[in-house]
Amino acid sequence: FHDRHESDWEVDTMLKTLTFVRMQPGWSRDAFFKRWCEHTHEWDLRDHPEISLNRLMMLEGTEDYVGVAENHWPDQESLDAAIAWYATEAGQIHWRDLNTFMDTENCLTVTIVNEAVIDSSRGITPI
Repeated sequence: FHDRHESDWEVDTMLKTLTFVRMQPGWSRDAFFKRWCEHTHEWDLRDHPEISLNRLMMLEGTEDYVGVAENHWPDQESLDAAIAWYATEAGQIHWRDLNTFMDTENCLTVTIVNEAVIDSSRGITPI
């Protein structure tokens, strides 16, 4: 860690977000995950082509959230534009579809600001 130069810690401008999701009542976990994947394929790929990665993961061991969506954005401006887009008519239609299966009012989105891979062979690798 201390042997690294300051320039080793410079990272690219890609922005990553994690959204911890809850499902609407009445959905089984399997049905929810299938619908979530379908929504992401049919709506998010079309409406948010700037996202370079949409990773959907179901969780066990917590009652608070059933899944996590990991999204990779080119930069903060792209994320801000996507958030603002939901105020448009097209964005509201997208949002209504999402709310048919996801409890969006009780989801939590966080932004990853620092990230590193740490292992015994390479030490600390900022990413």
